[in-house]
Amino acid sequence: MILGALPPRRLATLLGCLLCATATLWLLISRFAPDPSINGIASCPKPLQPPPPLPCPSCPPPSSCPSIPSPTPEIRVASPVAASGYIATCGNETHAIARKLWLEADARYAHLMDDKFTIAIPTYRRPDVLNITLSTLLRDKIPSLHEIVIVWNELDVVPPQDFVSQHGVRVRYRVSERNSLNMRLIPDPEYRTQAILQHDDDVWYEPEDLEFVFQAWRQLGRYRVTGALPRCYSRNGEGKLQYHQCREGNEWYALVLTNLAFVHISLMDYYSSDERIPTLIREHVDEVFNCEDLAINYIASMLTCTGPLHVMGKEHYKNQDPKGGISTTGSHMPRRHHCMNYFEEVIGFLPLVQQMGSIQRGVPHFA
Repeated sequence: MILGALPPRRLATLLGCLLCATATLWLLISRFAPDPSINGIASCPKPLQPPPPLPCPSCPPPSSCPSIPSPTPEIRVASPVAASGYIATCGNETHAIARKLWLEADARYAHLMDDKFTIAIPTYRRPDVLNITLSTLLRDKIPSLHEIVIVWNELDVVPPQDFVSQHGVRVRYRVSERNSLNMRLIPDPEYRTQAILQHDDDVWYEPEDLEFVFQAWRQLGRYRVTGALPRCYSRNGEGKLQYHQCREGNEWYALVLTNLAFVHISLMDYYSSDERIPTLIREHVDEVFNCEDLAINYIASMLTCTGPLHVMGKEHYKNQDPKGGISTTGSHMPRRHHCMNYFEEVIGFLPLVQQMGSIQRGVPHFA
């Protein structure tokens, strides 16, 4: 079209529309373009692509300026876990390799029941203590309890016969290959559930609380060490890790002991594997005869990039507190300090994640 051929009136109208459109576009650009002079804050660089979504609930929120990928980006893993769809981002190349192996293990156990759980109780020469705990666990019906497995570490004594409780729960005695604290964390080929409640022979949740704790694990802690006894750590003046109970007023914890805690069988699988990290960790546990509960926390946090989960029932957990346990020896605390530092050295970074929340059955009186 030749503009000169148009009638003067029509040409004026067309030019007016073009000027109006140009002015509107300029106003839009001026309104939404960042002004680097405002408050002295530089504008965000234009990203090469839309910023990724927040990778997991425990990750910090993204900054106001989405990052532009650098030529040598930090090693990160963001691949979903099979059953839960959970996504984690953390660690280094060590984490990336270990996580791949764990995901493969998780897929192998996906066929096991996730609406039932198994209790694994290691015991050594404390039949009276064990019988009191068993009697309590079998007293009332726990809807989701599938089986109790006694990890029998008393190798020179024949264990009792397997039996079935009045509520239909099978109690099975499994003789260990050797007297080792690692035996409790072996993924028994006869297990039929993904959830394994690691359970000392002298402690227990009240049966009416145990079902609640299991459901909390299913909903919020599936790949986290989830249980009753939280623990903390600090660093001394030399930068060395120190293990300790969480003092009153502590705002966070980073471990939950396997005296009474749910652990997913896929985490146990990696812990029991022939890979370098878990092998060195298990060897150290056998050497000091301690720290398997700390070790599985390190492994779980390294693989999932999340911390443990503290869950309480309506009643406080019960502890028979018998004499002669490992924790009563004078060398117990120094060994645990040493384990904390050794595990950090083997893994190559401290994987423990600080958690601030707890879950409790019922409504507190001050609500």
